[in-house]
Amino acid sequence: MHFLVQEVPTEPVRPTGLEAPERVLAPGEGCDPSEERVIRQLVEALLFERLVEFQLRPRTAWGDADDPRRSVYRFAVHFRLAGEDYSCVAALSAFGRLRLGEGSLRRTRGGSPQVDVPGLVRALGLDAASEARLEGELSQTVELCRWNRRHLQHHLAPRRALGFQDLESALVEGHPYHPCFKTRTGFSLEDHRAFGPEAGAEFQLEWLAISRSLTRVALPSEEGEFWQKELGDDRFADLMLRAKRCGAELQRYALFPIHPWQLRRLRPRLEAAIAAGEVIPLGACGDRYRATQSLRTLVNTTRPQKANVKLPLDVVCTSSRRNLQAHFACTAPLLSEWLDELVAADPYLKEGPRVVLLKEYAGMMFEPERAAPASAHGDPSVDLVGMVGAVYRESVLGKLAAGEAAVPFTALFAVEADGRPFIAAWLERHGTEVWVTRLIEVVLLPIWHLLVHHGVAFEAHAQNLVLLHQDGWPSRIVLRDFHEETEFVADFLARPELAPRFERVDPYFATIADDDGYRMASVESLRQLFMDTVYVFNFAELSFLLERYCGFEESRFWSRVRQHLLYYERSGLTDPKRIARIWVSDAQIAVESLLKKKLLGAGRLEFFEHQTENTVAR
Repeated sequence: MHFLVQEVPTEPVRPTGLEAPERVLAPGEGCDPSEERVIRQLVEALLFERLVEFQLRPRTAWGDADDPRRSVYRFAVHFRLAGEDYSCVAALSAFGRLRLGEGSLRRTRGGSPQVDVPGLVRALGLDAASEARLEGELSQTVELCRWNRRHLQHHLAPRRALGFQDLESALVEGHPYHPCFKTRTGFSLEDHRAFGPEAGAEFQLEWLAISRSLTRVALPSEEGEFWQKELGDDRFADLMLRAKRCGAELQRYALFPIHPWQLRRLRPRLEAAIAAGEVIPLGACGDRYRATQSLRTLVNTTRPQKANVKLPLDVVCTSSRRNLQAHFACTAPLLSEWLDELVAADPYLKEGPRVVLLKEYAGMMFEPERAAPASAHGDPSVDLVGMVGAVYRESVLGKLAAGEAAVPFTALFAVEADGRPFIAAWLERHGTEVWVTRLIEVVLLPIWHLLVHHGVAFEAHAQNLVLLHQDGWPSRIVLRDFHEETEFVADFLARPELAPRFERVDPYFATIADDDGYRMASVESLRQLFMDTVYVFNFAELSFLLERYCGFEESRFWSRVRQHLLYYERSGLTDPKRIARIWVSDAQIAVESLLKKKLLGAGRLEFFEHQTENTVAR
């Protein structure tokens, strides 16, 4: 691999004069919109993560200077890959994020002006296996996006009137930064239609009975009572009858839901365990479900206020395989109870900008590595760890107060078919500046308070947040998906005596070092998680949208953020010494390199390897 590196100015360079405008491809000219977006996000990531050498200089505004959608692109970018020169126009956004103008990328020397995915990937100089993997994942992202445009109606009409569960399917945009935002390795187009969130297809879960010796289960009540409540009397009785006919009584076997695609995918690997009577398929049963934006988390469409169910899938999306972490699913209920206790006992969170937690109240995992080595089917742990299990999470629809509605936070970044932001009517109704101020109060401050006051950090990126509102006016923030990315440092907890004893659920947690589980060694880890997920890859999307479409400058947005943090510090709610342990005024911060993780991340979890400007510290 031969990436070159050149630092980007840490402060935006302001134009000192007008340059002769360069001819750029108009939006829609050249490759189709799906491929253009994938290429654009790939180049944005390469530039932001300092993986290619480039030059950035001020230029005249791209297009009509009175049109904020085009006038934000105030810079020309030039870079070279594999002896070929490229140029584009870009906006220099919060935290040093470079945003390429749509359709502006072109090859200026070395070949056709038009850029395509295979040519760009070849130019990166990866080894053959990495090149094939990356090209395949980018190409599948393009193909699934094309399918959506050809077969779905989501991009043809505004989605503002849709309810929460319909929005979870209709928000087809995917990750706004990662170039592999629609990769689903192993999914065919038929799988995409049947199980992808975009098409909104409904399906039943399949069920397995698994020998108790190979399972770990954490439920809020006795097992039969739990399943009877979750499934309903008739469906539970049906499953029990099927299990009895197969000799899989509940005393010796545990019930497990499994995604129908996952069962088909794993069936060859499960055959020996099935033959040995350790795993018994019981067929499809129960309510119907539909995939959410996260693909592996499903909402109940038969009874919408019942649990969301998170099931592992043997696919890679963005940079991660979407299994369940084997030792974390069953600690989810204990973690949720702890967080709920912290919130319930905190007057600020109860009476001020309130936060809602969607508790993960049940977890279960198939643990094939616990099978005896002498098992008739050899080593059953190969390729099955983390692949069968479930986490049951509360539905947001059961949390709404009178007059409240819920929207996925990702909707706040969306632009609708009429060319206006999803939130356009809200901003017009309440006023952009007033609305932004309220949003920061409702969303940022509770997450900040949980961090600096209680000592707990969450992976609070947009997909893990739900905004509750009343006619567009933000009222509360909902946090979800805790079990895989919640962090704390023991000596930074405000009440360490309440910290969960995870080893009581799984002895694994008594054997691991700091940074391998929920417990971190350094407060810096908490700061990195907060800054990345709340600011760099979340709020920065909203601040850019507001400047591009509404003329509300990013500097004004981040000024409001700094004001709220200052008001919080002066409020006396939290000891300033605690805040000082998290908050830093350094001009530069470390940010996770998501693309580099994609290219080089085998066996590594963290890639906080490049520095960028700290917009909040200005």
